[in-house]
Amino acid sequence: MYVLGIDGGGTKTTGIIATSKGEVVAKATVGGTNINSTGKIAVQSELQKLIRELKELAPQNFLLVKRVFAGMAGAGNITNQDALKAILQPLFSSEVSITIDHDAITALYSGTIGKPGIVQIAGTGAITYGVNEASDRARVGGWGHLFGDQGSGYAIGRDALEAAFKARDGLMEQTLLSDLLIQHFNKEELPDIIPVIYQADNPKKLISSLTVLVMKAVERNDLLAKHIIDHNGAELGMAISALVKQLFSQRNVVIRVVLVGGLFNRYDILKESIERTIKNEGIHVDIIFPKILPAGGAVVAALLEENIEIDEYFLETFNRTNYDN
Repeated sequence: MYVLGIDGGGTKTTGIIATSKGEVVAKATVGGTNINSTGKIAVQSELQKLIRELKELAPQNFLLVKRVFAGMAGAGNITNQDALKAILQPLFSSEVSITIDHDAITALYSGTIGKPGIVQIAGTGAITYGVNEASDRARVGGWGHLFGDQGSGYAIGRDALEAAFKARDGLMEQTLLSDLLIQHFNKEELPDIIPVIYQADNPKKLISSLTVLVMKAVERNDLLAKHIIDHNGAELGMAISALVKQLFSQRNVVIRVVLVGGLFNRYDILKESIERTIKNEGIHVDIIFPKILPAGGAVVAALLEENIEIDEYFLETFNRTNYDN
């Protein structure tokens, strides 16, 4: 039996056809399919292209696909799930079952390989999502940069800008961040960067990219940069702790927490504040990183939908046959 796992993000979408044992027979990648930002027509075009490419890569295997699981950005509500299912259903025979779900599920299963746990996603934005033994789900955060996304790349970048301008105004101590920002934007003075940010095509993404400057300042022992990291790391630790308390009633059980997203490329710097906050809340966690692609997490979800147990050899088989990891 074959299943198809799809991981649909804002910039790219990957589909993988695999066996119940984890053997990958086809993989294809197309453009972004977040229905909220890309629009229904563009999403339809990309998904049609994805299925067409997979069918061309493995025509016989494609005909034997029994279940499709698509973890999609923007699929957090029934309306969008129904719209996405309506796009995918005509591309398969009526016997094929299709499940549309939040892309946080595929991210979670990329680390837990189908087991309960929590995924902390932190890139430009941030969301904490989890599933317990009873398949109950909950989330913390992910409400957007205007009134959420604490602990995200955007939050760290914005805090850096605020600290630099407050230091300039004499409201905070001096910080390396001021010089790093001026150098980064190749300007003479700090106020010169304001129009660059406000007139950017994507100010949120630009501000998020400034995280690397904060990390650089931390490595040079800048106190304000350290405070920014400590504060935002604590926000992530609190989000994880809050979700553990919502979903897992047994306090002494070790909960798997998968860390996903570009921010965790520097977990060496974030580690202390995140883990200290969790420990102070009396929570026991096992911090892990993804073991397979998010689309592999979608394959796992598809198999679970078919009540197929993920055996101990799945991970090794998947990674061995997943060419071009």
